[in-house]
Amino acid sequence: MVVRLRLARHGTRSNPFYHLVAIQNTKPRDALPIEKLGEYDPVPKPEYDQPMLSRQQTGENRPGYNGEVIKSGIHVKPVLRKRLEWNEDRIRYWLGVGAQPSKPVFKLLYRTGLIPEDKVHLYMRTRVPSESKTEGASKPPTSE
Repeated sequence: MVVRLRLARHGTRSNPFYHLVAIQNTKPRDALPIEKLGEYDPVPKPEYDQPMLSRQQTGENRPGYNGEVIKSGIHVKPVLRKRLEWNEDRIRYWLGVGAQPSKPVFKLLYRTGLIPEDKVHLYMRTRVPSESKTEGASKPPTSE
């Protein structure tokens, strides 16, 4: 049984939201995982350091008014950030017992520093050309 760390898609159409999960590699993408390790929201959401609008209570109470007056505040350019929350201890545990991250998960882990530079080769799945194919291509054909 090979355990993979991969992203399970949730959310609505055009608004993806992912759970980082530890799951068997033969299971479908959204199957019940062994363990949920975190969440990743790739759509940048605006974050404001100060409130955009201030509200002031008044004495009027009429339908649709709720007694609130909205005064314009200082308009601040929002900072767009992707949300990434996960349990680093559990991710390190799964990597330690031999779980293989998928390519997107590998990129996220590498960017955040959970996979150090000297361990990158352990998780990179690259094809090594076989010797017979490389030798045959480098030798010129013999004419007899």
